[in-house]
Amino acid sequence: MRYQDAPKTKKILFTSGKGGVGKSTLTASFAKILYARGARVLVVDFDIALRTLDLMLNIGDRVLYDWADVIYGRCEPSEAILHNAGGPDLLPAPLRGVTVTEAQIDDLLQDYEEDYDYILLDSPAGVGRGFEAAVCSADRAIIVSTPDKVCVRSAAVAADRLVDRGIPARLVINRFQKKTVENGKALNIDDVIDSTGLQLIGVVPEDAKLAQSVLNGAPLDQSGKGARAIARILDRMQGQEIPLKI
Repeated sequence: MRYQDAPKTKKILFTSGKGGVGKSTLTASFAKILYARGARVLVVDFDIALRTLDLMLNIGDRVLYDWADVIYGRCEPSEAILHNAGGPDLLPAPLRGVTVTEAQIDDLLQDYEEDYDYILLDSPAGVGRGFEAAVCSADRAIIVSTPDKVCVRSAAVAADRLVDRGIPARLVINRFQKKTVENGKALNIDDVIDSTGLQLIGVVPEDAKLAQSVLNGAPLDQSGKGARAIARILDRMQGQEIPLKI
């Protein structure tokens, strides 16, 4: 299936409120699966000073410019893009603090909309400056949480910020393990939904192979349980009625 005839570039924010929930791993995995399906995909790293997606996409040794260089006129928009043979493209985050306005971020992303079907915006942990930069141009959002009280509370804070901006958001529960729920060591799915106040769009099981492959910048094994769960979430995002599978 190709996406070239899509009427508008879809700009999807991935956020969590708290770090360590596997948000960037999911962002990279979503991007790889969309690319494999024929979509033109750009990932924008908003983790200012702590960028990681260049390593996850195995193109870290090729970074010359970042999105701040584009905003400040130090390079052309096309020069900042890392083209990834056989995978999604990347616009890296700056490795030092920057001050930018929402209008500048809007203008930045408009430079790329004609060339991509999807622009995935990877927000840093927390709801600070990087979050505000990432969220300002998003059409919709995926909020990632693991099934524990600390991460769920942080996800709820992020959800409130998105509600204030009128951005529709859906919940992905990541690193889910039935056994830990049954043992009372993790929240069940209903508890996570109730605590965040978000509509669930999918559950991604704990999958060490998925996490390790992304961290190493290796190709994604789409037959793995984590990748299959992400593929089902994408199907739901595109309007298909796919039953929840745990």
